[in-house]
Amino acid sequence: MRDSISLLELNRQISEVVNAAFDSFIWVTAEISEIRTASNGHCYLELVEKSKKTSTIVARQRATIWNQRWWLMKETFEVTTGQTLKAGIKILVCVQVQMHEAYGMSLNIVDIDPSFTLGEMAMRRQEIINRLTEEGMIDMNKELEMPITPQRIAVISAKNAAGFGDFCHQLENNEYDAKFYIHLFPAAMQGEKTESSIIEALNNIYNNVELFDVVVIIRGGGGVADLASFDSYDLAVNIANFPIPVIVGIGHERDNTILDIVAHTSVKTPTAAAALLIDLLGEQISHIEQLKEEMVEAISWRMETNKNLLTRYFSAIKTTQLSLREQLNHINLLGEKIKINANLLVERQKQRHELLGKTIELTRPENILARGFSITRFEGHAVKDGTKIPDNATIETQTAKGIIVSKVQKK
Repeated sequence: MRDSISLLELNRQISEVVNAAFDSFIWVTAEISEIRTASNGHCYLELVEKSKKTSTIVARQRATIWNQRWWLMKETFEVTTGQTLKAGIKILVCVQVQMHEAYGMSLNIVDIDPSFTLGEMAMRRQEIINRLTEEGMIDMNKELEMPITPQRIAVISAKNAAGFGDFCHQLENNEYDAKFYIHLFPAAMQGEKTESSIIEALNNIYNNVELFDVVVIIRGGGGVADLASFDSYDLAVNIANFPIPVIVGIGHERDNTILDIVAHTSVKTPTAAAALLIDLLGEQISHIEQLKEEMVEAISWRMETNKNLLTRYFSAIKTTQLSLREQLNHINLLGEKIKINANLLVERQKQRHELLGKTIELTRPENILARGFSITRFEGHAVKDGTKIPDNATIETQTAKGIIVSKVQKK
């Protein structure tokens, strides 16, 4: 039979070697892969290290934070970094290496350095900003033109959030009594689902984007630990490429998140977002009022000018009326003169016609013959020259009482 030892003995020997080799605390950098808090108050983690080239896990180890340290460590970390201890973040922890015969090797975390995580967060945040800048998306939404009167508002907020209520109340009670159309697209504004739910809300708005003028993303107050969700590349890309302006008011006074950087306009609170929309509308209302006053002044000036012109025209018309009356009297007088002269002319022509009639009557052949004259014809033609009538020619002499036929006998 071969020489052998039990598994327990093996683990005891390993434990002695490990515990002897790591008899003091060690600072270790790692990424949290899993983290949970048990009902007994202890925190259990899985720490990993990933390849920088392939992002595959190259090392993995269990770790524990006992309850007497966990709550103080958790609060200190959140206050300092502004975010919770959760999967996906990198940490620098002081650990005690332990090897237990039954439970295997694990790390007992006794301290954590929040400044390391802050540096990692800042580095990751800057990497995202640099990437967005290199891809030309950092100012894309800012370059959109803000509508003149943004009154159709798509709001992304938690459904029953106080900040959403404050936002609506301020818009509904604005000093201009202007009407705003508000439609809520609910989203989780804290926790692990923040990023995905906001992107989902943006997609729902995009499907009906023609119904809205702007998108407003608001979050009323809350702990600064939840702001890390807004330092997201995917969320930033969705906002940068959105076809209408995005206004962000997520209730914080600290440095801007990446969400604030890529949005068209960033304000500190939901009420500040409402005030911005009211001010934009108020500018247009004031502009319209100014145009109204200018129009009234222009119309008044035009009316006064036209009134003066009408006065001058009326005066000119009166003068013209007097002149026209004089001209009309002159025309009437000329008419009378023309009428009298026409009557005289007609009378004279009448007398002339009567005289011509009498003259014509007297010159008729039968009247001439009646006065003792006669007409001599040769071959049917009146004889005007007796020397041209041949001898013995027959001629006719017409008198008032008859015709005398005779022969010509020249001497």
